[in-house]
Amino acid sequence: MNTSNKTIQLDILARNLFHTEFIGKIRDSLHSTIPFTEWERVVIDSPAFQRLRRIHQTAFIKYIFPGATHTRFEHSLGVMHIAGLLYASIISNQKFLLASLQNAYTAASPEMQKHFLQHEEQHGSLLKTHTATQFLETSPYLYQCVRFAALLHDCGHSPFSHSGEKFMVTWEELEKNLHSLNMAPWLMTAFKNKIENQKSAGLFQKNKKITHEVYTLFIVSDIFTQEHLFLSPQMGQDICAVLDLSIPPHQDGDVHKSGLQSLLHEIVSGEIDADRMDYLLRDSRECGVIYGHFDLERILDSIGFYLNNTTQQYHLAMRKSGISAFEDYLRARLSMYKQVYFHKTATACEAMLEHIKKTPDKFVLPLNLNEYLSYDDHNFFHFFKNEILSHLLLERKLWKKVYEESASTLNRAQEHSLCPKILSFLLSQNIPAELIETNANLTCFFPKNHEQSQKNNFKIILKDIHMLRYLEPVENHSLLVNTLDEDIAIKRIFIAQYHDKGEKRDVSAVQKLLSETVLKPEPK
Repeated sequence: MNTSNKTIQLDILARNLFHTEFIGKIRDSLHSTIPFTEWERVVIDSPAFQRLRRIHQTAFIKYIFPGATHTRFEHSLGVMHIAGLLYASIISNQKFLLASLQNAYTAASPEMQKHFLQHEEQHGSLLKTHTATQFLETSPYLYQCVRFAALLHDCGHSPFSHSGEKFMVTWEELEKNLHSLNMAPWLMTAFKNKIENQKSAGLFQKNKKITHEVYTLFIVSDIFTQEHLFLSPQMGQDICAVLDLSIPPHQDGDVHKSGLQSLLHEIVSGEIDADRMDYLLRDSRECGVIYGHFDLERILDSIGFYLNNTTQQYHLAMRKSGISAFEDYLRARLSMYKQVYFHKTATACEAMLEHIKKTPDKFVLPLNLNEYLSYDDHNFFHFFKNEILSHLLLERKLWKKVYEESASTLNRAQEHSLCPKILSFLLSQNIPAELIETNANLTCFFPKNHEQSQKNNFKIILKDIHMLRYLEPVENHSLLVNTLDEDIAIKRIFIAQYHDKGEKRDVSAVQKLLSETVLKPEPK
């Protein structure tokens, strides 16, 4: 994707709106040119962000698609760029929408006005976004905050990206060591509240691993300690509030004053966000496939937002004219997950890491931030030498799939899985084996009239013959969403390709043995 007139116009708009001074630009294989500010350069040059050069974006996908050696570094820059484009597009689109809507409302009859206001009260308000739009347009702080949040959203990733989270500490360990960690008071309070809220709701799982998002909050708190407002602890807290809605924004900052925390969060991490849009386009490009392609410019042309009158939170919306581009984006997500991210070779690597996690060595990544940041894809093996890890990282002696099944997540309880029986049998034969499972779902939308309620706030903006705008759920207007089947859970069982003494295992013989003993249908 080359720089287009649209993206150039949005960059110019950002400069004019916020008096933003971009002091330099980075050449990027996807976006062509990514401009950056003086304050963004400070963050980009920090050791914690430079470490992302040594964290591959797609972990072991390079074993299937050799070109997929790109890193979290360029992805994070791309997410910052798209977040800035989304921010500027929202302002431009919303100003035009509000002007047209106000004219149409003024020209409407009293009866039509009453009907319109009732609909706004029930389904969400566009008219009430005027003040928020002005805040977005006049606050350089909000613009810089959302770009920072996008830039840093992945900075806490472990070696091998999501795959390495198997080696992180548990929430119980985090709770035990919380007071020994060096962090800002507001972040300490946020973690205490998060843990306490989970316990109160019965959701605290003490043996559940923490995720890279925890380290991301540590890193942001550690970077933003300077006096200048854009590099201050206040900005650090507001960035974390945008990344994690359970963290309250700073009382004196524009995120709190504007009430736009939810909207800024959705720009970075929502149903249609800068993160997904960059990694779909970038991963597709680097893998050499077309599955992740969609029309980014059409989405930018169509994006807007509304106010939820019940929660008083702002959320993203899209004009109906952009629904086709939105559906292409959903198809891209589904195709990339099925054809790339959950490729059998990639999941074989996951199985190997899962088995390594269970070895007597019990390797765990450190909780201390400085120690944690010393680990990356390039040096992980030097910290933790393991034969299976050697097979994975140095020799590409990957495990092999011996069984796969899929079932609807809604009917899983009624459908009998053979996986426990197969794993038990393989264990009895002293064959190392692991089960890897994932849900192949398109999105969190449900078809129209589905018994479950929607799990998101994204809505479609309609225009009637009187030029009045209305909000309706996506499923009322998307043929794609309404043809979705239930999520499909895919289960795969992998076994070690080599014996302990280095001899190659006859995988075909194992599959035949499974077929004859476990999978053989019972006589009627």
